[in-house]
Amino acid sequence: MTYTIGQNCHITLSHPEVDGGTPYGFLCDLDSKIMPGGVRVVHEVISDGTQVVYVHANILIAENMHNPNGSLHTAGRPAMYAKLLQYFTKTSGVVLSSPIGGFTNLGFLGYSLDERHNPSFSLIKVQLNNVGYYWPPVDPEVLALSLWDGTLTWATSYWR
Repeated sequence: MTYTIGQNCHITLSHPEVDGGTPYGFLCDLDSKIMPGGVRVVHEVISDGTQVVYVHANILIAENMHNPNGSLHTAGRPAMYAKLLQYFTKTSGVVLSSPIGGFTNLGFLGYSLDERHNPSFSLIKVQLNNVGYYWPPVDPEVLALSLWDGTLTWATSYWR
């Protein structure tokens, strides 16, 4: 399945070792006052000048959810949770794409998931942080063209 932010998901996660790098779409908590359907980014500068970036999202997992375009979300609660846990094992190479663009060079390091499981839904607060150097979000279309078989050249691509 192809996921498109704003149509059948709010954010996507991708990693070369999960489904061959194909992005997987998640729905976010729309009731969040800070980041309804989006992400929150926290920047930290350490005394040596190193930048640490934390990207937060509140993923909502339940049966019979509706996509941003109003259609029914096709994945069920167990499948979405299992997919999220596949990404959780990755400490580098994760890309989180959001309405502002794709955050590359991320990993699940340290405090990463805060899970709240209720009878009818699960709310999972996700935190990823940069691994090494930080790059600002990349336009999702440019990032997609930067893959090995994409159309961009070495000098104009964003490599992971």
